[in-house]
Amino acid sequence: MPVAPAQQLDVVNQAARYFAHHFSENIELEVMASSIGVSAEWLDLCFDHCRGKTPFQALQHFRLSRLFEGIAEHPQSTLQQQVHRCGLASVMAANRLFEELFGIGLAPFRRVCRRAAADRLLLHRCP
Repeated sequence: MPVAPAQQLDVVNQAARYFAHHFSENIELEVMASSIGVSAEWLDLCFDHCRGKTPFQALQHFRLSRLFEGIAEHPQSTLQQQVHRCGLASVMAANRLFEELFGIGLAPFRRVCRRAAADRLLLHRCP
């Protein structure tokens, strides 16, 4: 029985909401699929059709986006703290993925964010 693309997109959106609430935890895709009322196979199919990637790839992308935001907002935190908060395995693995996605490594990105934060402080102090 064919399923409408809107129904597949709804499954993907439910999974995205699950990611948003649990991204810092160890997520088992079978458990997540069950929690939103679908099989892991159906979840995989919906992601493939709607996003062209697996649920795991989408989760990693979500985590890396959160890591980007976290470093930009709190550049003084250690990379280990930031990576851990995002549910990623290690700084080394996160660095490789981050560089593939954003074109810059974690340490250089954090340096840029630190400089930007320092510049903002200077601007606020100038009359």
